[in-house]
Amino acid sequence: MINRQAVLEYLTKHPNYSTWQMRLHFLQASRQRDCQSPISIGSIANQLNYILRDLEAIGTISPRPESSCLDRDVLPRESQLELHPELYVGD
Repeated sequence: MINRQAVLEYLTKHPNYSTWQMRLHFLQASRQRDCQSPISIGSIANQLNYILRDLEAIGTISPRPESSCLDRDVLPRESQLELHPELYVGD
């Protein structure tokens, strides 16, 4: 599990990170901590959703519209991989 407080502190110091840069940061941090642990796109999206809510709550970013893709069900893994194959780290 990603330490939400540590990531929140990191992101408040680097608020210009794009969504994909944040996702890649989560992947790298998780892989460094436990190389044997598989990471799914869904788990990254869930963590991102929590962190974005935290950033909204403290006013670092403006609230997302209701139609935000992170509020909807995660796309099937194949669709995510077709769009962003660099995020796949295996199961």
